[in-house]
Amino acid sequence: MRTGTVLVVGAVVAALAGTAALAGSVVWAHGQERHRAWGHGPFGMWHHAHDSLKQLDLTDDQQTRIKGVLRSHSDEFHEILDRLKTEHEAVREISDQETIDEGAIRDRVRQAVEPLGDLAVLHARAHQEIATILTPEQRQKAEALRREMRSHMQEMRKSMHQLGADWLESRH
Repeated sequence: MRTGTVLVVGAVVAALAGTAALAGSVVWAHGQERHRAWGHGPFGMWHHAHDSLKQLDLTDDQQTRIKGVLRSHSDEFHEILDRLKTEHEAVREISDQETIDEGAIRDRVRQAVEPLGDLAVLHARAHQEIATILTPEQRQKAEALRREMRSHMQEMRKSMHQLGADWLESRH
């Protein structure tokens, strides 16, 4: 596989990882193992999102209402994840072919990012709906926890990129 192709595929993987971070706050509430492959264990690597919500001291009513919001978006969320997985596999397949068709690869990558937009919109809607359930203090604390989670994800991405760079370096 040529270095340019590796970088294109790497960019799609990085975008998927970033979007998975956005989706993480939704995954924990469903407790469904349908997309278990996206992480580790029944809640994937996003189990800490559940722990973060515990830090908000939600009332029973708030917990029920938030679960209702998340459940109302569950089918759409899983449909988007299915599309992301399918598109990622298509990019991988076309990138692994003997003959490199850069135009075809670029077309597949453009198609692959469309569900990312859908996931970002869904995340924004769910986030807005949940924010209306929280008190101002809880919203403030939730935002601080989100910043912490984003920072953690950024560090993970840096580590993944460094691993990839180290691997490429070792191949030459």
